[in-house]
Amino acid sequence: MLGSSGGTDDSNATTKIVGLSLAIGSGFLIGASFVFKKKGLINCTKHGMLAGEGYDYLKSFMWWTGMLMMVVGEVCNFVAYAFVQPILVTPLGALSVVICAILSSIFLRERLNLQGKVGCAQCIIGATIIVLHAPEQAAVKTIEEFKHYMIQPVFLVWTAIIILVSLVLVFKAGPKWGKQHMMIYISVCSLIGSLSVVATQGLGAAIVHNISTGEPQFNNWFTYFVIVFMVITLLTEINYLNKALNLFNTAMVTPSYYVTFTSTTIITSAIFYQGFHASTVAIITVCFGFLVICGGVLLLQTSKPVVPLP
Repeated sequence: MLGSSGGTDDSNATTKIVGLSLAIGSGFLIGASFVFKKKGLINCTKHGMLAGEGYDYLKSFMWWTGMLMMVVGEVCNFVAYAFVQPILVTPLGALSVVICAILSSIFLRERLNLQGKVGCAQCIIGATIIVLHAPEQAAVKTIEEFKHYMIQPVFLVWTAIIILVSLVLVFKAGPKWGKQHMMIYISVCSLIGSLSVVATQGLGAAIVHNISTGEPQFNNWFTYFVIVFMVITLLTEINYLNKALNLFNTAMVTPSYYVTFTSTTIITSAIFYQGFHASTVAIITVCFGFLVICGGVLLLQTSKPVVPLP
């Protein structure tokens, strides 16, 4: 019995290390991808493309390099969600904020002053607090278990609210205020992105279960529904993140996107899995860690003005 318990603990520790390592690698890749994509967009505007309009950036090698890095980073995220819960993976996105801010100051000449550097440090500290004290969540292993959670009335209502709000932002608020207020497009990609995280975790866990146990998961029609749902939400998220990046300063978009995306993902994940299993102290500590991150993001945001693209 003791040997079995020890083996289980070792297995859980290894699984957690793998998941966190993938999440950290994802943060580095995604943070760098923002800079490459922004550089590509800037080059396109120099050749006549209007900021926030058109798709000339699809011809840019620099933009595609950034896109490839983002895809690889998202794949790392995809696999990470199969090993550990979203409340552990998502806060590590703070690394992408830090990497992006540092690289932007080097390659895009977006100045990072002392205030911005302190903000980067706070993001890392806050993410560390969350990782060390993250409460446990229910976990799915098969596509049927994922389906059970996904068709719960509360989650279906929450999904409908997200879709409705996103449609209003895209078709009503976007055309009027999208070029003046970056939070419109950031809110869209964060809300829709939170749904893609849930789908990604469910599909990733099912694939890992299929490989490790041999129990087939792709003979269930719901698996293909989840794949289509994930692809649609990811493409929507990328499209509106692109718009925000094209219109506003990278070092402003990235931290703002991180905070809204992390917040909506934690909320959506909690609704999906019907809460957390943790003490009040642990939950308060995690909230404190998130506030530390928000403070860091605020410092980053106020460290420089938004510089409009030419």
